[in-house]
Amino acid sequence: MKTENVFIMKQPELGKKISELRKQKGFTQEELVEQCNINVRTIQRIEAGDVTPRSYTVRTILEALGVDTSIFFKESINEEEHISLSEKQKKVLSIAWISGIFFAIFAIVGTIVEFYLVSYYEGFNDGFFPRIAWNIPFLIALFFFLRGYKELGSAAKNDTLVTATYVYFIIEIVMFTIAIIMSIFLFEESIVEILSGVVIAMLFGVSEIILGVGILKLKDHLGSLTQVIGISKIVLGVMLITIFLAPVASILIIPVLILEIAFMYNALQKLS
Repeated sequence: MKTENVFIMKQPELGKKISELRKQKGFTQEELVEQCNINVRTIQRIEAGDVTPRSYTVRTILEALGVDTSIFFKESINEEEHISLSEKQKKVLSIAWISGIFFAIFAIVGTIVEFYLVSYYEGFNDGFFPRIAWNIPFLIALFFFLRGYKELGSAAKNDTLVTATYVYFIIEIVMFTIAIIMSIFLFEESIVEILSGVVIAMLFGVSEIILGVGILKLKDHLGSLTQVIGISKIVLGVMLITIFLAPVASILIIPVLILEIAFMYNALQKLS
């Protein structure tokens, strides 16, 4: 009889498995009680599925039944760390890493466009059509890229990462809206442009930190590259929020994004 994954079973399956193991060993409930020093009523309730025992209690019962608990714990840990993707989720990840390439391209184009507009025009003014031209495909690529993170978060039961993808995209929409508003209305006061730039940088920083925290929680499932990316995005976020380090962060964003694309591709290969 197979007895793997007892520690991650839920009631009533756990109680049934313990009952089967006890009978296989040839013990009555009373005899099992004598072996493990647990109240007979407790054994009855566990086997009936009425209560969920603590891991210590399960370990004690299994040891009394002559079962190697270290194997069970090892198997249960591996099971918890394993991510299983559906065919639909695999397709989403396939689209995600490819979208990440376009996302990186549009991010580079956007940086060049913004530098040109700020250098040769009056700050944010007169940049409506150029910003529309690069921001719309940028947001589309970002949407499909973030879906990859969302599906990884769902598969790993990582609610932080799932929530982070929504927050990240919403913040990007807000940043885009601010930039477009600044392009439409001609503000005479330069302080308005400076403040809007500061708000955009800080919003971007917050989104990077939130997504970085969510990615970090995948490290037990997908290895050290996940940890590197998560920490890098958190550091980038902090740099953006400080404002004076934002120029340095803007240079580092693309290399980190390239790592993210590689990570998404490797995750798909590893989990397929």
